[in-house]
Amino acid sequence: MAKTLKLRNKGEYLKFLDALSKINDAGVILDVKEDKLISLVSSLDSTLILHGVYKSDFEFEDTLNIPDVKKLRYVLDTIEEESIHIDVNPNNLQYSGNGVKFKYHLYEEGFITKPNINLDKINKFEFNVNFNLNKATIQRLYKGSTFASETNKIYFYTENNLLMAELTDRARHNTDNFTLSLGKVDFSLDPISINLDNMRLISLLNDDIRVKINTEYGVVVFDIEDSDIKLRYIISALTQ
Repeated sequence: MAKTLKLRNKGEYLKFLDALSKINDAGVILDVKEDKLISLVSSLDSTLILHGVYKSDFEFEDTLNIPDVKKLRYVLDTIEEESIHIDVNPNNLQYSGNGVKFKYHLYEEGFITKPNINLDKINKFEFNVNFNLNKATIQRLYKGSTFASETNKIYFYTENNLLMAELTDRARHNTDNFTLSLGKVDFSLDPISINLDNMRLISLLNDDIRVKINTEYGVVVFDIEDSDIKLRYIISALTQ
């Protein structure tokens, strides 16, 4: 039976691949599940996990072992059409149409391993802190990081019923800091910090970013959804 990846919106699929490649640009597994593609990737130090889902109508199930996500993204970007069909062969992906042809070879099964993380366990966590961030706020924080350049930590905490984000390093003395108020909240939160570089790897697909924190286990989750894409970033909090 012929297998075809039917991508109804190439632009959305390129966003999905781009999100994966920011975390790990080599050795990614894509699980085809009839109506969606699922991938689980981690940063080199395993402090950031991305569970990505791309929705479409594939009508088959398979596992694709992608050697180089960026390379695949670049070749797909040469296709001008938004709706494209890619043939899935035993060891390659193949496309031919409208003046473009390519064959992209896949790794064999077992060559790539998935991150060792129990998603079901994390999904069952009680996230006792929930709030929204928008793209503009995150970009302001990135701009503030050029001032607080001696640190790579961002702390979230509450103060006087306000949620605060502070760029500093509380384990070091005489460190410049930058603090941004994120608005009024109805919860309290002791300082919890994450690596700012991990936040920089988040793909800001739209303006709505849902943040959830489990303070017991020190897990921070960023949920981002677009029309055909759902991204869940799982970040381990720092010890200080």
